[in-house]
Amino acid sequence: MRNWPLEKQATVYRGMVFLQTMDERVLEGMTYINRNTRRLLSIDSDEARAAEAKKNSDDLKRALTATVSYVGQGNMGDAEQYIRDFHAWANAMNENILIEVSAINGRFILDFSQNFSSPIYWKAFLGQPEENGIPYETQPAVPLRLPEIHLPWIRKRT
Repeated sequence: MRNWPLEKQATVYRGMVFLQTMDERVLEGMTYINRNTRRLLSIDSDEARAAEAKKNSDDLKRALTATVSYVGQGNMGDAEQYIRDFHAWANAMNENILIEVSAINGRFILDFSQNFSSPIYWKAFLGQPEENGIPYETQPAVPLRLPEIHLPWIRKRT
């Protein structure tokens, strides 16, 4: 598939995204998350829950190369003409690479996050639009700053 024309690849990926967003698949994923959360919450100690959560995270890291999340198209009405871009930042804690895709004012915005410092995948990622004649702009890397959110079973220490 890698050697197919970009238009054919895009068609295949649109089909894959469509299949992943079917009600049955979404419900299956939510059932797994619900079951896993209930199992974690049923563990008696914070230390045991944290250890199990770390094990889950490590298993996920081995299973995933990258996660791509399309948060959707902005709909800002009349104000949209004044918006150049917006960002959907998330922590790539459980993934090696996380790409958040959004769209506004006729543009796609891709936020590329990784939990390691090597530029090898970033450079390979940028090679794709270059090879396919797609113009793009980059912005300087910024440290990821997210609100301090605690897992429900970890008591905040005072």
